[in-house]
Amino acid sequence: MATIDLQNCIEDWKNVVATPMRMKENTSRLAEYSLHVSRILAYPELNIESTLQQIDDLGKELSQKVRDPNRLRPTQLIEEINDFLFNKVKFKPNAHDYYNPANNYLNIVLERRTGIPITLSIIYMRIASVLDFTLFPVNFPAHFLVKYVLDDQSAEIVIDPFNMGRIMDDYSLKELLERSYPRQNMALTRALLSNATASQVIVRLLNNLKNSFYESDELERAELANEMIISIDETNPFSIRDKGMIFLKRGQQLEALATLSKYLEMHPETNDADTILELIRQIRSQSK
Repeated sequence: MATIDLQNCIEDWKNVVATPMRMKENTSRLAEYSLHVSRILAYPELNIESTLQQIDDLGKELSQKVRDPNRLRPTQLIEEINDFLFNKVKFKPNAHDYYNPANNYLNIVLERRTGIPITLSIIYMRIASVLDFTLFPVNFPAHFLVKYVLDDQSAEIVIDPFNMGRIMDDYSLKELLERSYPRQNMALTRALLSNATASQVIVRLLNNLKNSFYESDELERAELANEMIISIDETNPFSIRDKGMIFLKRGQQLEALATLSKYLEMHPETNDADTILELIRQIRSQSK
């Protein structure tokens, strides 16, 4: 794989995603932003507009089937979207190869018709928007979801695009929490189902890729994904930590020491504080 020009890639990213996102948090542009993630990290020749059009064409195909969506109840419209996406077009969850980084590239998910919760959700939202059916992203722990909010704000319908568009009640949401966090007895609160911002969604997508790159020793791409996160959220403590870990893996001990120390100053109560303190001690002892 070609060497990355980090500075040029970051400038590109800032121009097309980070700066517009800071000016206006717009979840209707999530598919576009996600495709720029693909382009900058792996597919430099990717045509963003053409790929977006492919998704919108699916939405238009659905709209030919559902000619008057306003006459349908929200649950009926969700059934129509589910039937089209999962039965006709054959999108499906990639449960057997869940951690493959390709599952985070929206263009590849579109091509293969298989993905993980976050990428399937982004496509689901975009296609629903063609019917003027507005859905919101939900940054649920360990499993991305979407939701529809009734016009009077009195209730919401939570949908799981990874499970064929299943409508989630409190019981199934609690079950999902317990499966992801066994024996932790996490409470199901309304905060866990709040609307996610575009920044939160893209940071989550980038974190998925960064972790994959780091584990496979693709340090250039791990660093790029991490810097893309920092350009969106300069105070993200975990990205500061990961920047330090990348320095350490490269043998840049002084830079690692300064960055990891900054992380602990920003986040002194973090769960990994003891681990980071031990790394700092090791770096200092080796630098003497």
